[in-house]
Amino acid sequence: MDSSSTPNRVSFENNRDVGDGEEQELNTPDSRGKRKESPGANGAELNAMKAPKTLPTRSKIWEHYTRTKENRDKCICHYCKKKFCCKTKSGTSNLLKHISICKQFHSYSDGQSSTQQLMDEEGNLMTAKVSDKTYKEATNEMMVIGELPLCWVDSVAWKHFCKKMNLDKPVSRRTSRRDIVKMYLERKAAMKKWFVANKQRVSLTTDIWEAKITRASYMVVTAHYIDECWRLKKLIIGFKHVSDHKGQTISRVLLDVLADWGIEKLFCVTVDNATANSSALRRFHSQFSLLSDDSLVLDGEFLHMRCSAHIINLIVKDGFTDVDQSVDAVRNAVVYVRGSGNRLISFEQKVESGRMTRGSLPLDVTTRWNSTYLMLSTALKFRAAFEKMEAEDKLYNDYFLEVVDKGRKRAGPPQYTDWKAIERLGRFLVIFYNSTLIPPTLWI
Repeated sequence: MDSSSTPNRVSFENNRDVGDGEEQELNTPDSRGKRKESPGANGAELNAMKAPKTLPTRSKIWEHYTRTKENRDKCICHYCKKKFCCKTKSGTSNLLKHISICKQFHSYSDGQSSTQQLMDEEGNLMTAKVSDKTYKEATNEMMVIGELPLCWVDSVAWKHFCKKMNLDKPVSRRTSRRDIVKMYLERKAAMKKWFVANKQRVSLTTDIWEAKITRASYMVVTAHYIDECWRLKKLIIGFKHVSDHKGQTISRVLLDVLADWGIEKLFCVTVDNATANSSALRRFHSQFSLLSDDSLVLDGEFLHMRCSAHIINLIVKDGFTDVDQSVDAVRNAVVYVRGSGNRLISFEQKVESGRMTRGSLPLDVTTRWNSTYLMLSTALKFRAAFEKMEAEDKLYNDYFLEVVDKGRKRAGPPQYTDWKAIERLGRFLVIFYNSTLIPPTLWI
């Protein structure tokens, strides 16, 4: 059902044989449409007469039909897409009869007659009927933004939702894939045209990501810029497969991506502190500066920017080296408590007896220092409960006597000196943790 057009439901009882076409020709076999010959007119003068004129439509039935371009004696229903004969001399009775029994038209008309309304961007009231085009576009955008698989549109859940909301029948995954690719190409072309037309100066961030399963390396290039409404925007302009992590490869990919998008002006390029990145940006600077005198700011003096998050990560890791044993002791204590349901119940009993506020006890990811900070800060709140476990729970103490690596026992349980070291480390880490919570829009 095509809901892009918005004709109203009409009454057809008083509309029969009012008009017979979108454009009615005057050179019909009926003499009523012919021009009367003048007494002195001859054959040559008749042939020189003007071309047949067309008249505007008079019947309201043509709000629901459109003549085909190939044959004006055929027309198409806007709703069920069926073709009908619509010769000028035949009238519109067959068209009136069809529209009165067209199920798609009645379904559309009932939806349009709904009292439910909403407000558009300009503040005007409009019906809440969603067009087929908008419905499909929103579905594709939902899958892209939510990173959903293409098979989602074929799932029972999505079909049930569409049926419950009285939406059109979902399209297949192949149609969605084709529409998403088409949408991507159209939006990419529009953004490239905008970059070229505005000669936009951007900043870049880039990093190389390695797939765990295939071990293939991919380089991602993200552009950051200010739009015409002074809003900070970011756009992934490159996701390229790279064979190695060498500086020459990184420089070549950056130049290719910028050339593809028509970007000729840069502020800076933010990367981590790897040696290959320093070599890559030296090569990139020498080649990109040849485009124009205005391609870089201050002749590229501040082109290479080190990633602040990577610098913070290096600082924090260096701080962990002094208290590694204490951190491992607390981590092992958390691992024991989270090991089984009975252990967790025993720990919660110690928390309640110590009149402490109950809460979850997270375990960190060793490669993410901020998760380690959250684990340590939470464990400090339950310090009394851990001390009760050490004093009353024999299984808890036996856990730390087990040999795990090269004849060495597990670190722990945490002692007084360990808790003091964790307290000092927490005062150190909270500064860097809060700095990572600053919204990116405040960095400018």
